[in-house]
Order: sequence, then structure tokens, then C-alpha cells
Amino acid sequence: MVEKGVFSNGVPYVCFGEGEKSLLVFSGGPGITLPSGFMIRVFGQFKHLSKNFVIYAMSRKNELPQSYTTRDMAEDYAAIIRDEFDGGPVDVMGMSYGGLIAQHLAADHPELIRRLVIAMSVYRFSEEGNELDMKYAQLLSEGKKREALKTMYPLIEGGRITKAFMKFFMGYIAPLMWLTVGNPVDLLVEGKAEMAHNSKNRLAEIKAPTLVIGGDKDYYCPVERFRETAAEIPNAKLVLYEGKGHMNIMGKKFDEDVLAFLNEESG
Repeated sequence: MVEKGVFSNGVPYVCFGEGEKSLLVFSGGPGITLPSGFMIRVFGQFKHLSKNFVIYAMSRKNELPQSYTTRDMAEDYAAIIRDEFDGGPVDVMGMSYGGLIAQHLAADHPELIRRLVIAMSVYRFSEEGNELDMKYAQLLSEGKKREALKTMYPLIEGGRITKAFMKFFMGYIAPLMWLTVGNPVDLLVEGKAEMAHNSKNRLAEIKAPTLVIGGDKDYYCPVERFRETAAEIPNAKLVLYEGKGHMNIMGKKFDEDVLAFLNEESG
């Protein structure tokens, strides 16, 4: 069963899965986009993780103040953990844009996080990635969902047939599968926050055991930045998938590696 809701501070979420423990997943962006029930059921997103955890996929709240930063967004998540999850510590996975925010959360509030997963994310995205996301945010803020998704074409990996299918999927099917809520202006606030984000000098402050995980062909995350991010966090390990990009690392192997990390006993 998939439950949709909004926390008391305005952050929307989708909840699904089973198990005694919770896994908080900070979603990508820009944009308040959350997986639909259709995507979860049919495409099996987090299929293996959701057999062991109740997953709370979260986005950002509506009507973000101008000049709101990824560190400000981290404070919104900190309030949720304190108010809705008994102050933690909880397991957290920040995915892509959510991974930027998760780094600030872990550095500022070590008491709230038991284990941290930084997925498809590094201390700063590539310049090309930042510019692409700003264009995506601009189009989406204008209500041009299909056009916005088409800007993601540079992220598509694979052969000619695979790329053709993915372009069709992103242009015509994907817009029907995502729940998008919120104020269009927020997209631009998020885009600017991403452009300004650089948490390299904060990585050493992260105390939680951390898994940095992604693909070695990630448009946003150059391999050297994956390695730097993991190396600067005191208690981190790095998992890189060969030949994988930003959009195709999800699946059984990803779930298994994250699950194994979350189930490790802390030393």
C-alpha cells in the first residue's frame, strides 16, 4: 500500500514498504517530484529495500523563500526527524539532489542519523549538470513537463535502440508516472540552490557511517568527485558501478548493496 501525505512543516512524502525500521529517502530535483503508486508497483522501485524497511520518500516543501539553500532544506528534514521520528537516529538516503541536502543534514545534526547513503551525488555536481538542471527547472516552472524531461536526454546511456526507447519513455510515459506538486517558483529556487551548492569543506564533519554509491558514467558526478567525496568523509565506503550513468543504477544490485550497508553492525 502506498500512502501519500504532507508532514507538519509542509514537506510532502510517499510512504510504502514493510519492516520495523524506517528509511528516509530524500528525492532528486529540482522539483517536488515523488514516485507514484504506479511506478512503485509496476516498476518495482526500491523493491528489495521495501521488503525490509518502511520507506518515506520526501521532497521539498512549497513556497520556498528566495535564496533558500540546500542547508536550509536540510533543516526542514532535521525538523521532521525530531518531530515525526522521535528524534532518531534514523537511516537516511539522499538521492541526487537529495544527496546534496543530506550532506548538510549529516554534518549539522550527527545525532539524527544512524547510517547515511549518498546515492548518485557528490559534494558538487558538474558544471554541465548544474546548467542542465537549471534549464530543466525553468521549463518545468513554465508547466512544460515533456520539454523539461527531454532536456534529460544527455543522461541516457546505452545503444541506439535503448536510447530511442528511453526518449519515447521520457517524452510520453514518464510525465504520467510522477506526482508533481507545488509552486513553480520553487523550481527556480531549487535550481539556484543547486548551482550554489558546494559541501566539500563539510564532508569531514559527517560522523555517521556513510555509503557513497553511483555509476562511473554519471553526467552529474565525475568519478574523481565520487572518490573525493568518499575520501573526505571519515567513515565512508565507495561503491561504483562500471558503465552506469545517473539514471540507470537503480535495481536489484543497488538495493542489495544499500541493504547490506544498512544492516552492517557499527564498529
